[in-house]
Amino acid sequence: MEIYEVDAERPNPYRGKVESTYDDPPWMWEAALGPDNLLFQFGLFGASELAAGPGPGSVGPSEVRHFEQQLEIAGLRKARGSDVRRILDLGSGWGFLTGYLAEQFPGARRVDSVNVSRRQLEAAAARLAGSPAAERIRLYLCDGQDIGLLPEPETPYDLVVVRGVYTHFPDEVFEASAAAVAARMRPGGLLIISDTLYKTDISQYRSPVTDTVDRLACGHRKTPAYFLSVLERSGMMLEDMRVMPSNREVIHWFGKVRANIDARFPEGVRGPIGELREMCDSFSTTLAADQACVCSVITRRAPDPGRFERSKRMETER
Repeated sequence: MEIYEVDAERPNPYRGKVESTYDDPPWMWEAALGPDNLLFQFGLFGASELAAGPGPGSVGPSEVRHFEQQLEIAGLRKARGSDVRRILDLGSGWGFLTGYLAEQFPGARRVDSVNVSRRQLEAAAARLAGSPAAERIRLYLCDGQDIGLLPEPETPYDLVVVRGVYTHFPDEVFEASAAAVAARMRPGGLLIISDTLYKTDISQYRSPVTDTVDRLACGHRKTPAYFLSVLERSGMMLEDMRVMPSNREVIHWFGKVRANIDARFPEGVRGPIGELREMCDSFSTTLAADQACVCSVITRRAPDPGRFERSKRMETER
């Protein structure tokens, strides 16, 4: 499959850090996460599995359950799937979710997969090339703030999925991306997000790890209030926002990943997988202290963004 490159419209000094975060070959990520899908955005676990504690094994099935639950909350499992004609998978990783969306929404004439990591896009191209849905999929090497430069602006997106992506964006890039995404969506279109948010004062937060390493390009932390305010200013209306998976489930997910890494790399490992191994301990401590959480956020494009923003201002003034 061809990868189409979209020239950056504005600078993003942090982009290189994100690219290097995913520069390890896919087999190393499969060793850490399992070979099923490489979704890399946490999972839902049953009570019996949580009670048994984490052990080595793929986290893939739990991550599919997580996304399927988001689709259920959004009303897209059955009822409205036929209304989805164009989909954007922003920050599409190794391509599993892009293929999944193309299969789940056969009426979608186009599924656009966007990523800044060429290595991930090359893996996605290899994965998706033989798919029955391949002719409906387009792969773009494109910065998240440059969504407005994607082809066919006259055909808006009905569904946009952004999972585990905005955690990598500096605030100004996040704000530009949210505005660009909203501008390319049809009125009433759905935006499904999963991201890590911090429940404490960001200026006072201190990682359990005392060094200054920006592990896995997650150094630009955001609070729920700020995150939601950016989406609303962009013309999105909140439909549902909840902690999902629970902190206990995310800690369990990290425990399984830690067990996988320790089993496959008994002598230790450097680079992004090494950073992930360190985060298995450090971020689990943060979650156990209830200083952060993973949130599912589902918003809908306002029918009239200008009127929606005016209404929000009037509510604030009252």
